[in-house]
Amino acid sequence: MRTRIRAIFFDLGETLVTQNIEDNIVTKRALEELAGILPKPVSGTQLYRIYKRGYRINHTIRSSHHVEIPVQTWMRELLEQALDREPPGPLVNKAIGIIVKTRAENAVAIEDAKPVLDRLAKRGIRLGIISNVSSHEVALQILKQVSLYTYFEHVVTSAQTGIRKPDPGIFLYALSQFGLKPEETVHVGDSEVHDVRGAKPVGITTVLIRDARDSLASDADYRFRSLKEATGLLESL
Repeated sequence: MRTRIRAIFFDLGETLVTQNIEDNIVTKRALEELAGILPKPVSGTQLYRIYKRGYRINHTIRSSHHVEIPVQTWMRELLEQALDREPPGPLVNKAIGIIVKTRAENAVAIEDAKPVLDRLAKRGIRLGIISNVSSHEVALQILKQVSLYTYFEHVVTSAQTGIRKPDPGIFLYALSQFGLKPEETVHVGDSEVHDVRGAKPVGITTVLIRDARDSLASDADYRFRSLKEATGLLESL
């Protein structure tokens, strides 16, 4: 007898939500606002250059070792370079608040997200998030901004666990939060590398949401062009 699916995990970025403008523009807006509260004259453009240098270094580490560098760490580094001294804690916290606010304000739900989550919730399926993001608070605020927060029993992020997809650790942590076995769960995401190659070896059923124009082969158990197209399967598992 096939094991009944009791919970569905979703990736967040580009699966349930997206930015309504280019990601770099969101970052530049946040850094322009941050420049206005610094005790030393520094332009948003200068902050962005510092940010990009740090991002290249941090991204290499994160991608190669599947570890998260949280926003508290890279924001402190950015401010230290901008001010030429250790930034005071309250300033770091204000800066993080600006990042959280700006990213949440510019988030929009994927068109199919709410209708799909509505249908799954009405069937009593437990729902969770597994997301690579350097700020757990950003993930929570984005979900609240787009009115999806209440659907999810647990929001598991790399900022919270220190582990980034596709490392199996973050998926195992999510399973422990739900108290479920891998075969009782499904993971839905848009990334072959992070979502499919992370969840599948753990034993979680994988659903890849990718544009039909992307002809790359996939190891996902199921593949669809949109969340809406995947709804029937998700309800039937």
